Amino acid sequence: MKKILFMLTKSPYGNLETLEFLRRAKPGDVVVVAQDAVLGLVDPGCEFSRLIAKQRDNEVRVVVSKPDCLARGVQPYGGIPMVGYEEQVDLICECELFC
Repeated sequence: MKKILFMLTKSPYGNLETLEFLRRAKPGDVVVVAQDAVLGLVDPGCEFSRLIAKQRDNEVRVVVSKPDCLARGVQPYGGIPMVGYEEQVDLICECELFC
């Protein structure tokens, strides 16, 4: 099975596309939460955060962009690993498809 990298960049609030991409991730896939999508990581009770937790339990690798968190003053909850731009490029190269 091909490993897919999902790059979530849009705020999850009022954005069904971001939530749908997150739902489509399968075990072994990688989800990078970046740009305005990091705003969804401040409220552990919102739908986006619940989906992130569910996907992590389903063995989807979820990481968050450290530069985007710093730029927006966001501290992700729950120990989601933060990665820089170099690590994001490495993740893209690891995967066979990019969404």
